[in-house]
Amino acid sequence: MKLKAASQYVGIIGPTNTVLVEEKAGLSSGALEKAAGEVGEFLANQSLGMVCVPVKGVPLWALERYKRAGGKDALALWPRASSVAETSQAQSQGRPELAHRVRDDLTWGEEPFELARISDCLVAIGLSCGTMIEMVATKWIKNTPVLAVRSLMTGIPAEIATELDLRCCDSLDSLKEMLSKTFAGLDTNRRVP
Repeated sequence: MKLKAASQYVGIIGPTNTVLVEEKAGLSSGALEKAAGEVGEFLANQSLGMVCVPVKGVPLWALERYKRAGGKDALALWPRASSVAETSQAQSQGRPELAHRVRDDLTWGEEPFELARISDCLVAIGLSCGTMIEMVATKWIKNTPVLAVRSLMTGIPAEIATELDLRCCDSLDSLKEMLSKTFAGLDTNRRVP
């Protein structure tokens, strides 16, 4: 089923330190990169918009594949550091220029909430501290649905999951089906980011 609507945006979240996360979660090396690429290509093929913070790891890999697959509406959130000391090595290695548009008017503290506001849903590919922050922000910003692939993480604490619109699936194929169902049931009539 081909989804149509340029105003539908999927936020991609996931670890940047993927080597460590894959090891701790018992995933094979490269599992998160493969999954991120597959999701990025799927979004492009479905003509969906994509939002991410492409510093490295999952968000960057998804954006790279989205662009290679012909995706036409990627927005990079590129938070500014409040001081030189706050600029991370990851940020200095990122690739926001791959996106069609870049928002660089946010701080790192504002980014999770803006990602939740802009996105019609978030897709969690793996889990990390930053991914949890972005997921939890959805509680306060329009209860944005969070779609998570169980096989790519050890689990989300029940105390957190109960307060989110969390939709778990078992595989990337079931994630794709869930995305179709999620967008079929969403009201996306809002201003474009």
